[in-house]
Order: sequence, then C-alpha cells, then structure tokens
Amino acid sequence: MDKTKAGKDIAKLFIRAVQRYNALEKIPVKVGPVHDLYHSEKHFLDTIGDHPGMNMTEFANAIGITKGAVSHFVAKLEKKELLQRYKSGDNGKEVFLELTRTGRELYIRRKKKNEETIKPLIKELEKHPDDKVEFLIAMLTWIGDYLEQSKEHMQKRH
Repeated sequence: MDKTKAGKDIAKLFIRAVQRYNALEKIPVKVGPVHDLYHSEKHFLDTIGDHPGMNMTEFANAIGITKGAVSHFVAKLEKKELLQRYKSGDNGKEVFLELTRTGRELYIRRKKKNEETIKPLIKELEKHPDDKVEFLIAMLTWIGDYLEQSKEHMQKRH
C-alpha cells in the first residue's frame, strides 16, 4: 500500500466529512413548539445535562472552546429559557450552568434521539473486528490531537 497516497486520501475524506458536518451546524432544527436550535447548541445542552455542576471554566475546558464562546452560547440559550447561570454559595465568583425545567425536558428527549441516531454507526461497526474499530478510534484520537497541536502552533505564530 502506498502510505503517501493513503495519507492524502484520508486527509481529503476527513476534510470532506468536516465540511459536511459544518453544513449541518448551519441548519437550525425545531426541537419543540417554540425552539429552533443549531446542532452546536444541542450539543452544548447535551454536555451540560451530562455534566451538571460544572462551572463555566471547567465547561470551556471540557469541550475545548474559550470561555468567551461559552458565554456566547449561554446568552443564546438563556434567551431561549433552556439554561441558566448561578453562583455557588461557597464562592460568589464562580459561575455554574444548569438546565432549566424546559432545558431538562429537551435534554431527556435528546438523549433518546441520540441513542437512535448512533444506531447506524453501531451497526456498521459490528461488521468489523474489534482491532479495526480500535484502530479507527486511535486514528480519530490522533487526528484530534494533531489538529489541537496545529491550532496551538498557529496561535503562537500570531
């Protein structure tokens, strides 16, 4: 196998997949009688529901975005009454995030939807031996780490 050609093919396929994912990000989806949410907003709510009690800094670090980006999402989702901020009784400076009642209801519905959405991927993975699935996980992890290192390198140059 020509590894140089394979590397170029993988890079092209990965970029195409990212572009398709980015296109999905731009399409708001109705998630109830009142709310249209973008994919990134739904993911944000899912992460808060999965990790209650995180402060905004921990949350930003956990999902790999800036605190400013977290504040932007929080403001949008507060406006939609799906999320609220609160300060800890121990420390009046730390800001925490929690889902509102409506946000929790949406989160529960989304968890069920996410389980349905991932079924085709699971079905596809079942066609392959464990070592190939493990390799795919390792490669995607490597790609994510490589992209993070590239971002940090680029930021240092500017």
